[in-house]
Amino acid sequence: MQTEQNAVSAIAPRLDYRGLFGWPVSWHNGGLMLVTGSGVGAVTVPRALSDQVLESLARQGCAGPALSLPTKQGVVVILLVETDTLASGEESLPTGVRVLNAGASIPLPEHRRADELAHWIVPPDTSQRWLPSLTAVLTCIRSSCRVRLETSAHR
Repeated sequence: MQTEQNAVSAIAPRLDYRGLFGWPVSWHNGGLMLVTGSGVGAVTVPRALSDQVLESLARQGCAGPALSLPTKQGVVVILLVETDTLASGEESLPTGVRVLNAGASIPLPEHRRADELAHWIVPPDTSQRWLPSLTAVLTCIRSSCRVRLETSAHR
């Protein structure tokens, strides 16, 4: 896993998030931040659910950039999404999953900071610049978590 993170880190520093992907980014306190809105959104998933969710997204063809970020509540995985579609309510989301509101700031991996805590699990792909829709990502999350709960109940 560490080798994978090193390979991803070697790619991420060279990315021009605004120029290549059109993401709304800004510098804040010496770090590069993605600001949600303008069609770019994010969903946070607890680390305990993230492997299953990422596998489900890949199987469904909805994989997009995902980064790991430590928080006060524990490590979360942030899935970047396109927000130009309507999503159903958050009340039916699994525990710990949140859709970030427009204006939320997400630290992006950046090579100039030795103390960087955020790192790409699934780095953005310059040959595939689209983001999966919010609706598709939430559907995969609900589906994968439902399967996990059903499997756990039968044990």
